[in-house]
Amino acid sequence: MILNYYSVAAAVLVGAVSGFLTVRWLRGGLGGGPVLGRAAGVGFAGTVVFGVGGLAITGADGFTLIHVAYVVGTVGVPLAGGIVLLWARPRPGAVTAACVIALAAVPVGLYATHVEPFWLKVDAVELAVVGVDEPIRIGVLADLQTTAIGDYERDATERLLGFGPDIVLLPGDLYQFDAELLDERAPQFTQLIERIVDEVPLVYLVSGNTDTVAGLRQITARTGARVLDNEIDTFELKGVLVSIGGTTLFGDDAAARRMAARLAGAEPAGGVQTSNGRAGDGQAGVRILLGHKPDAIELVRATPVDLLVAGHTHGGQVSLPIFGPPLTLSNVPRHIAAGGLAELDGTPIYVSTGVGRERGNAPQLRLGVRPSIGIIDLVSDVGDGP
Repeated sequence: MILNYYSVAAAVLVGAVSGFLTVRWLRGGLGGGPVLGRAAGVGFAGTVVFGVGGLAITGADGFTLIHVAYVVGTVGVPLAGGIVLLWARPRPGAVTAACVIALAAVPVGLYATHVEPFWLKVDAVELAVVGVDEPIRIGVLADLQTTAIGDYERDATERLLGFGPDIVLLPGDLYQFDAELLDERAPQFTQLIERIVDEVPLVYLVSGNTDTVAGLRQITARTGARVLDNEIDTFELKGVLVSIGGTTLFGDDAAARRMAARLAGAEPAGGVQTSNGRAGDGQAGVRILLGHKPDAIELVRATPVDLLVAGHTHGGQVSLPIFGPPLTLSNVPRHIAAGGLAELDGTPIYVSTGVGRERGNAPQLRLGVRPSIGIIDLVSDVGDGP
């Protein structure tokens, strides 16, 4: 909260200084090009100074710098443009055009902060898998990343359940708050999980950046949902054996690799336990790896599986036309981290853009990347058979 007030104050100061200096330069007879260059320099310098100052509030955090820059861009820049339009007359056409463009940051900021983060879409994809006869529907509810369960999170869940999934996967970042708040806030998350399990008994979770295995197990205790901690669960569904392996983000790397090898059938039976304590058979017809980050592909590069389901990237939260997301916090190719179904190293990989958004010190926005629930239909591979 302090960072929000600080960022707004910084944006107003940077915008006002840049705007009034621009007016002064124009009245002094400086040309349009040099004026725009100087104004941009003042704005950039002010953003850097106040961004570094913000670190004194939050500590070292790159999201703080992004937060300050975003607020300066959507508050300070249009403020500077408005000041110039009001007090600098006459002015060069290039300066007028720049000011009008600057004012456009206001509706863009309002949209990115208050509209798109809640404009949920359904991302429905289809994947042909060898051995599947009757379609199997997987629902993906990724990155709620919320401090509390509200109407938005409940509506997203109900929309997902409305598609009648056979399996629901939650690839991490279910919640985001300090550990000491878990006992107080866990019940509302438990109610959400119970609602899902009431409709879909096969519900699996893994931990991400903002939640933990212990926290998720506290939330899911006695609900029937299963938290996979480098474990595999195997069951029969619609006449097909399905194995789901879940990898823990900040867990035992060696255990994760053994689990992935077992899931792919590259390790002898008995090497990995299922979530209910039984040894998996490793011969399931459908092999699904569930991980928070799409970087879990590293576990199955040499031994592909039928599907990897991940979240984490939020599609970048901001995506530029043609270029895509500038920042994904993942090592997979940008077009894969951007979200949707793709293939990497022989494994189909589905990356959800998530339901929520980055919290903490990050700016609360989405632009060009709508939140989503995922529906993955596994269908028969038409190439099956002789």
